[in-house]
Amino acid sequence: MARVTVVDVKVRTSAAARIGSNLSASPAVQRVVHRARRAARDTAARLPRSDDATPLRAIDLQHIRMTDLLTDGRDAREARRRARRLGLPRTIDDTSVWACLGALAALLRVVDDGSRRAVVIDTAGERSTFSRWATQAGFAPLGFDVMRPGVVGDQVATGSVDLVVRLHPHSTGADTVDEDLTRASWAVRRGGLICITMRLGSDAEHGVSVADVRSLVARCADRGLKLVGEVDLDDGRRASAAAREEDGAFGLALLTFRVTPQAAPPRD
Repeated sequence: MARVTVVDVKVRTSAAARIGSNLSASPAVQRVVHRARRAARDTAARLPRSDDATPLRAIDLQHIRMTDLLTDGRDAREARRRARRLGLPRTIDDTSVWACLGALAALLRVVDDGSRRAVVIDTAGERSTFSRWATQAGFAPLGFDVMRPGVVGDQVATGSVDLVVRLHPHSTGADTVDEDLTRASWAVRRGGLICITMRLGSDAEHGVSVADVRSLVARCADRGLKLVGEVDLDDGRRASAAAREEDGAFGLALLTFRVTPQAAPPRD
């Protein structure tokens, strides 16, 4: 039986109402918010109800890293087994499961205050694996690509979001990651988080090396985005070994950044 219980419909509706008050008041956005409210109610009605079920808790994900490198398929398969034990909706993509578990850990352990009222945006849309998991955990994620020019300020209010995710298979590219993170940071409140994934591999595969990841982390720190966790020496050794065995893409980087008061203001 699933471990996640239904969150009271009133709480979910309140969360959606909070999202609506934070977003732009344009008619198009209000229609999206209305659909989010309706989806939250419909999802709550479909979830299994049981007095024996246990809500998904932050402690259930306490050993999941929010910043990590995936270089071994066994880790991804173990992530899928863990997700099944937690009763999360299934997917056939083990790599996606691995990334979504890290982002869900960030949501439950860092962002959420226990009320499930956090404003969550998934740039891949509301049908992604992460959005389905966040919905089952009691949140009402919305789908806005805040990494596109003009979205923040027009469709999403500046500093109104608690968490933005962009996860595999819709990973951020090496050639756009700086702009993507900058635009996402405009949407996120100070102290909020941004979770992204990037392919590890050669330039020909549109991937990045561990050195590239460390360079990105340093650039982000200068712009007010602080990495949550670290890419340590063991990560580097594992990635180097995997790179020697594979000619193309050899893994995935999950990076979680906290938006600090030093983050740059919007310029679009």
